[in-house]
Amino acid sequence: MRKLLTLVAMVSLLGACASAPRDDDDDKMTAAPGEYTAKPGSSPVGVIPAGSLRDTQRNKDVGLAIDYPTKGTGHPLIIFSHGFGGSARGYVGLSSWWASHGYVVIRPVHADSGKKPDPEKPDDAAWATQTQSDWTNRVADIRFILDSLPALEKEYPELVGKIDATRVGVSGHSYGALTALLLGGTRTFAGSAATRYADPRVKAIVAMSPQGVSDERGLTRDSWAELRLPVLFMTGTADRGITNEENMAWRKQAFDFSPVGDKWFVSIEGATNATFRGGSFDPSAIRMEPRDVPVTTRDGQGRIVQTPASQRSAIPYGERDLFLFGRVEAISLAFWDTYLKSETKGREFLSKLAERGGAVVEMK
Repeated sequence: MRKLLTLVAMVSLLGACASAPRDDDDDKMTAAPGEYTAKPGSSPVGVIPAGSLRDTQRNKDVGLAIDYPTKGTGHPLIIFSHGFGGSARGYVGLSSWWASHGYVVIRPVHADSGKKPDPEKPDDAAWATQTQSDWTNRVADIRFILDSLPALEKEYPELVGKIDATRVGVSGHSYGALTALLLGGTRTFAGSAATRYADPRVKAIVAMSPQGVSDERGLTRDSWAELRLPVLFMTGTADRGITNEENMAWRKQAFDFSPVGDKWFVSIEGATNATFRGGSFDPSAIRMEPRDVPVTTRDGQGRIVQTPASQRSAIPYGERDLFLFGRVEAISLAFWDTYLKSETKGREFLSKLAERGGAVVEMK
């Protein structure tokens, strides 16, 4: 069964990349000669779609999904934390793609998995159910996985020798971005007291759609003062949260208030919150693109086309997000290669992002 799942995962990965119009050499963001593209890597991908580990201390089972390269050993580990209400079934396009490039990726299932905001309540009501104990629990899920890597290899022998536990990155989207940043040194404040969650085993972080200052989340201007790890903060010009104030500028506060040293901020032109999930693949969820969001897409011959403002409302939302998702793949991989594999080509690619256009880029 696992061999079959490995084959299915690889076919799905290749099929997804083939269907997305985003790997041409004329896409300046994702395909510069000799650098990073949105194409899958050379390794077939193995999948453990519904794993579980028993945390006896907390008396709970931690569900997880794992993507891993079937080739080679000693790969860096990425733990990816899903957004509010998400699950281990989400983000498979990103996790399997990272795995094809030589990373073991574990996606834990947090306690809020499957929860949805009440449509009869205000947009911010989802956060009314989340307290410091909830995001502390999310952090504990990831710490438990790091503690349990030997047990994981025993339970799933195909992972034996695959993971280099000295090279660990944590990533997450939205609520998962907060989870990842907490493990890197971000603090929350209840009153004047700071709560610390940092884990020294974490070496780098990719935070997609991170949060800025927020009373509901205990985040103040001082929350990121001890965030000293390399961090890639990713957002988009149309990346809005649960209120209108939660926009790109708000998400950039995490970067602005963090200390200098291997911090990267990238805002992709036209990217929304859904971009980092791989877009809207449910046809019933496809919406028409708002006119105030800049769009770059491709014509029937695969050539890049800048859509005039007067025609932007005719661009399908899901197609646009899938196109931009290729940029998320290329940029995040360059960051991981820089800080988990010490590859100079990753840093060179990141340093030239601003020259390629299509994104706001800052580094400090």
